[in-house]
Amino acid sequence: MRVAVLNAQVPFVRGGAEQLADGLVAALRGAGHEVEYVRLPFRWHPDERILDHMLAARLLHLPDADLVIGLKFPAYLVPHPNKVLWVLHQHRQAYDLWGTPWQGISASAEGRAVRDAIRAADDRCLADAQRVFTISGRVAERMRQFNGVSPEVLYPALLDGGYHGGPDGDYLFYPSRINVLKRQVLAVEAMRHVRSDVRLVLAGDADTPEDRVRLTEMLAEPQLARRVQWLDGWIPHERKVELMAGALACLFIPFDEDYGYVTVESFTSAKAVVTCTDSGGPLEFVTDGQTGVVSEPSAEGLAEAIDRFATDRAATRRMGDAALVRLDELGISWPAVIDRLIAP
Repeated sequence: MRVAVLNAQVPFVRGGAEQLADGLVAALRGAGHEVEYVRLPFRWHPDERILDHMLAARLLHLPDADLVIGLKFPAYLVPHPNKVLWVLHQHRQAYDLWGTPWQGISASAEGRAVRDAIRAADDRCLADAQRVFTISGRVAERMRQFNGVSPEVLYPALLDGGYHGGPDGDYLFYPSRINVLKRQVLAVEAMRHVRSDVRLVLAGDADTPEDRVRLTEMLAEPQLARRVQWLDGWIPHERKVELMAGALACLFIPFDEDYGYVTVESFTSAKAVVTCTDSGGPLEFVTDGQTGVVSEPSAEGLAEAIDRFATDRAATRRMGDAALVRLDELGISWPAVIDRLIAP
């Protein structure tokens, strides 16, 4: 079958969405399909630029494809008579982030018109799709709330292998893009209050100059410089596997995450995870006291959770082992994903 995979791509930005798309393309090819990976550039500033990208997607036609799989806005707006949506997330600034500090779109009459156009286009797209899936229950919940549809949840598997357990070290590992929604600044702030001698290791590139400056300024403080290490930029996969295997546990505290590969990577490495009550997708995996710790999103609460891991290493190891069992029970795999997406 000829399959076109549609994704939006912010130039020079790479994260979990790109990792997922790469995995899907590789799995489809491995299953014997002819695959074209179609990436549409996307920028959302100024507001009216969003409408340009939506129009560009609507004007793109792929008549030679037997099946189109749409992943992200606005790429999933490309019309096709046999289109399946596997939604990573919608343009959240027009939905759940509207009215928050991360709204992004102007609250002016023009901005509201852009928001309404996004929602109307999504409603038409969802109605036209043959089937609709989401990568997590959290994304599905938003879609039910705002669009009135109930998609099937289909968890993505990891692209890269090699994750494994290892001796528990003296640090918590947090690999992710550095930005306000991932909340690395909150993680660093928590280290001011940690009483045990455990460290924090961050790995990831800053999304914006502002993100870089804020984190750099914090880590210039002697107290934090001793306790936090930032591996600036994207580290090789082998290094990431090594750091995950050697960690005491992993920290993943984003605000209302869609899915979060870090949780799955941690569980695959038999490592427990600290996350927050408002972290979204990770809460579908992390059960407080069983496969990790769920903290309030405060520096003091996170410090208490980190100290809990450091002071009772036997319990931390048991939670890590339980995390690996939990992942096995879920049966997440690329063959399972392909079976559902390609099913007639």
